[in-house]
Amino acid sequence: MSSDSTNPSFARAPKGKGVQWMRRIANIGFGLAAVYFVYLVTILVVSSRNNAGFEGQKVGPLEVEFVAGAASGAVIATEDALKKTPLFDEALRRKQVVVMWATWCGPCHSLLMDLKEDVIDGKLNPESIVAVSIAEPLRDVSAYLQKTPLPFRVALDREGNLARRVQLSGTPTVMFLDEEGVIRKVSTGGFGLSGKVADFLK
Repeated sequence: MSSDSTNPSFARAPKGKGVQWMRRIANIGFGLAAVYFVYLVTILVVSSRNNAGFEGQKVGPLEVEFVAGAASGAVIATEDALKKTPLFDEALRRKQVVVMWATWCGPCHSLLMDLKEDVIDGKLNPESIVAVSIAEPLRDVSAYLQKTPLPFRVALDREGNLARRVQLSGTPTVMFLDEEGVIRKVSTGGFGLSGKVADFLK
């Protein structure tokens, strides 16, 4: 029995150079996505091994420049008002979480928004969180905070001292400090970081 080419139930695959180019572009896109996925997995594996080496160490006398406090929200310090202050506030005598981030980092933004919601909902104490921008100028962080105020402390690490201390390999990286300033865990990227922060600070 011969098929009827006029029958609409027989769909023909589109042809032509345009379709061929679309297929090539799609294949390239899938290839790039696969390469990027492998890159991310590699970064996470390398970071995990590196991060484990800092557990049990004291964070040490690291200093940062605070530009916004938990109480002031989006109030930004001016360049002249900035001064170096110890990263870990011993006076708080409580667990603290340090989020290392950058204004251009999409996953960092997602994490900060999750933490912001948890603070607003009363699940997290804003005094227990420090978001440290890594190697960025004040103007970039100020512009970010003017658009996206954060209800916890924000600081700058313009010289990259904190990044070097933990051999930072990617952002966001979260450092979990106990009441004595001892690094209990360092976690880079991945899903569920905001949940890990909430669990640690309970």
